[in-house]
Amino acid sequence: MCQSKSSLLEPNQEVLKIYRDYLQEEKRYSPHTVENYLRVLEQFAQFLTTKEKSKNLLQASSQDVSGFFVFLKAQRGLKRISQVNRLSALRTFYRFLRKRGFIAANPCDGVNTVKIEKKLPLFLTISEMDKILRYLGEKAQDGADFASLRNAALFELLYSSGLRVGEVVQLTPRNFDFASRMVKVKGKGGKERIVPFNESARERLLRYLEVRSCNFPNGPDQIFLNQRGRPLTSRGVRKILEGIVRALQIEKKVSPHVFRHSFATHLLAGKAELRIVQEALGHSSLSTTQIYTHLDWERMKAVYDHTHPHSKKVKQDD
Repeated sequence: MCQSKSSLLEPNQEVLKIYRDYLQEEKRYSPHTVENYLRVLEQFAQFLTTKEKSKNLLQASSQDVSGFFVFLKAQRGLKRISQVNRLSALRTFYRFLRKRGFIAANPCDGVNTVKIEKKLPLFLTISEMDKILRYLGEKAQDGADFASLRNAALFELLYSSGLRVGEVVQLTPRNFDFASRMVKVKGKGGKERIVPFNESARERLLRYLEVRSCNFPNGPDQIFLNQRGRPLTSRGVRKILEGIVRALQIEKKVSPHVFRHSFATHLLAGKAELRIVQEALGHSSLSTTQIYTHLDWERMKAVYDHTHPHSKKVKQDD
């Protein structure tokens, strides 16, 4: 007898709720990461119900997983990196189900990982980064409005610390030790790390906080707020940056994450140790950080020595 669609969906809903709770409470993944995982599982669940013989997630086989990727490539033109990410999400989900006793075998075990070439991270040159920070600094001169002061502090912090934008928008004053220029941040998986930031970021943050306390004395805990006094979101930061890039006519596709790539790139160009950069970025594996070592460091070092604005500033101040 064929199962009705509603009876097929019931196990899916139950197991997805259990898995969501696991990702949120035990793995302590961010809401964005949790939604990305569940989106893949919901796509796969929908695919299983459109097959000639409908199944739920607990009934999936290796052939179903393989067929899912054939479908995605043929019907949606899914790129290889997206295929790898989806397979990883499915593999992790079914590993969880097997450990909890929901299934006897992982249907992803017989599926080959799609091989991809590693792309070098997109980053800004030092002169491009200096152009953005100088522009923001000029707009944050005496008499500047709230948004200009916030933007100067926000992007100086992003560049000088290498934090993820999702980490920055969650920061509160309690995370900062301004005397030692250190910030404590909770990253992926709820792991805490302490990261330094530069003097320029410290000065801009303190100036911004003065105006913030006047404008929003009863505001939320988060440091970075929008002009309505609500916590700034990752999407909000992205929109602000898009406006800055347009104003400066920078042709590269610049996202907040490019600031993180640029932080790592410029540090290593200055001959920083790889493990120090790994710790600052919060990478659990050194191999993740090593992608930055594929760049032409000698050329970057020469650019760094001759054009880095912070290097010049130190010499002038001396």
